[in-house]
Amino acid sequence: MGAREKPSGHAEIAPQLREMALRGEPDRYLAATLAPHEARGGLAAIAAFAAELARIPATVSEPMLGDMRLQWWRDALEAGRQGTRSGHPVADALADAEQRHGLAPSLLTAMIDARELDLSGGLPADDAGLEAYIQATEGSAFRLALATIGASPDEAEPAAAAAARAYGIARALGRLPMLLHNGGLPLPAARLRVAGLDPDLLGASPLPDSAVAAVAQVAAELGDLARQALAEARGHWRSLAARQRAALLPLAMVGPYFSAQSGRTLIREMADVSPLRRVVRIGWAHATGRL
Repeated sequence: MGAREKPSGHAEIAPQLREMALRGEPDRYLAATLAPHEARGGLAAIAAFAAELARIPATVSEPMLGDMRLQWWRDALEAGRQGTRSGHPVADALADAEQRHGLAPSLLTAMIDARELDLSGGLPADDAGLEAYIQATEGSAFRLALATIGASPDEAEPAAAAAARAYGIARALGRLPMLLHNGGLPLPAARLRVAGLDPDLLGASPLPDSAVAAVAQVAAELGDLARQALAEARGHWRSLAARQRAALLPLAMVGPYFSAQSGRTLIREMADVSPLRRVVRIGWAHATGRL
């Protein structure tokens, strides 16, 4: 297939994509299954890509190995633009989706580059750093999904930005123990210091009570920001065409994620939602048009 030819494959979700997407991005996978038929394969490829990138910091023994894997993704996607198949099911499906739906290569690159922060094991310095990270990861995925379903950049940008802030924070706060184990937390260092904690103490074992209290305070503050962003995203949701809303269906999980976090010591206890509740909640949002 030449570099400028449109791929002719079907839009159904291949089993390998399904497995990879479900493993790390179940919300985005479920949203893909409820999207217009012609967009399903592309949305599943985006979900599987996001899942594969997120796995890298958790599965490498040292940052250099992670950097090599991130570079492999850059090279594989660039080769796909030239018509060369990598043999990797996600990379090849993503190359097809990029051509078929006119996806912006810069968004895919942003998702790769953002994972360098995870490998470095650092915290975002401040709210601006957290926002940049969330927009590069969750925001890029939402922008790509909206483009896949036919939203224009003007329609996609404000919706994706608010959705990323709401979903990214809610999801991350429920996974703090895992993220801490992997070497980095999406908690602004400046907020932790205001809460009375030296961020370096997050590496202590066991965590002192002062660290637990400070993280709880910062998590509550970020939760408020996420809820404000969810209200904004709901406004954008209502302005989208009905067929485009599947791109934002992961937002239906923001409320359940916060409910699961209630009463937990977030830095010590994971908070997740059962697969059945996930299916019911996303399916309900799709059926009713309400997040």
